[in-house]
Amino acid sequence: MTAPEFLARLDASLRPYLVGMLPARASVAFYSWARQFALRMLAERECPLAIEPPPTAARVLWGIRFRAPLLNAAGMFKHGEGYELAYRQGAGAYLAGTTTARPRLGNVRRGIAQPFVPYPRSRAASNWLGLPNPGHRAVAARIAQLPRYEGFPIGASVALDPGDDSAAALERLVEGMNRYADAGVDFFELNESCPNTGEDQRGFDLLGVRLEAIAQQFVRPSGKPTLVKVSVDVEQGALERLIPLLVELGYAGITIGNTSTRYEQHRAAIAPVERRAYSYFTRTFGGGISGEPLRKSMLHLVESARTIAAGLPSQFHVIAVGGIANGEHLRQALTAGAALAQWYTGYFERFAHDGHRLYARVLAEAGA
Repeated sequence: MTAPEFLARLDASLRPYLVGMLPARASVAFYSWARQFALRMLAERECPLAIEPPPTAARVLWGIRFRAPLLNAAGMFKHGEGYELAYRQGAGAYLAGTTTARPRLGNVRRGIAQPFVPYPRSRAASNWLGLPNPGHRAVAARIAQLPRYEGFPIGASVALDPGDDSAAALERLVEGMNRYADAGVDFFELNESCPNTGEDQRGFDLLGVRLEAIAQQFVRPSGKPTLVKVSVDVEQGALERLIPLLVELGYAGITIGNTSTRYEQHRAAIAPVERRAYSYFTRTFGGGISGEPLRKSMLHLVESARTIAAGLPSQFHVIAVGGIANGEHLRQALTAGAALAQWYTGYFERFAHDGHRLYARVLAEAGA
């Protein structure tokens, strides 16, 4: 058993008691630090295994072979680290990011950097990280030095600098995407904030302008498959308008979805002993909720997106993320219409249980 596996298993046994018994601020402070420490250690230590998914698990999208339908979500490897780890564990692809043009240290409030707290009994978590990353250029330079493996494509998740939707910011985003393309990135995920209601005409119009500009300046000239990632809070009406627009502009698909900010809606899914930490986090930091509480909404939206896209003349794919932690969850997402799936909260839940064999066991459970 490696050191990351041992610590993950130890934490899994202690975490329900720590989150339930410690003062809420102490839980958040400890796990905000522990999350960063654990990710660094996991990415930096060599994985002793080299697991190859079964050939039956492979998928081909946009002419690119993915050796399995499950990969890490964009929030996991912000510095372009963890590539060899993901490959050796048996992931279907590697997704770096989300990065911005300007380097970001992330959010800090009340002395806590990149606030995060898990809710282990609820199989969920909250975070208010603030997109910490070293910038497009730094991560693209790192990716350019990586070895390449057959059936293991590299993706990059990118976003506009928060709070800046100017023409200059858009130009910096496109310049960063071109750097990634030059580094050999195979596909892109554009992390966008979609309007929460179909009636938000102004918000949707602004989104459309951004998407059209990026399509003209990068998507069409580069030919690189580019998905648009939206929140799991997106409404049906917005999907019905957004997906035809994405197809028209030449985007390759949609990722559903990012974390949720519907705190009261998800409160019932949080175990009573964890609600003190939940209330403290959402009141103090806000942030987004991830994990099991999102899965039902994610599956409904994936099915809706697949139905909307079914009648459109394009090789347009839906990617699922939110609440996936085992093979049954993965199977449900694929059955709902997803071509691929991503995980984050569920990844760490399974790593604590299965260690570096987590992909192999989840794929076996899913019958892949």
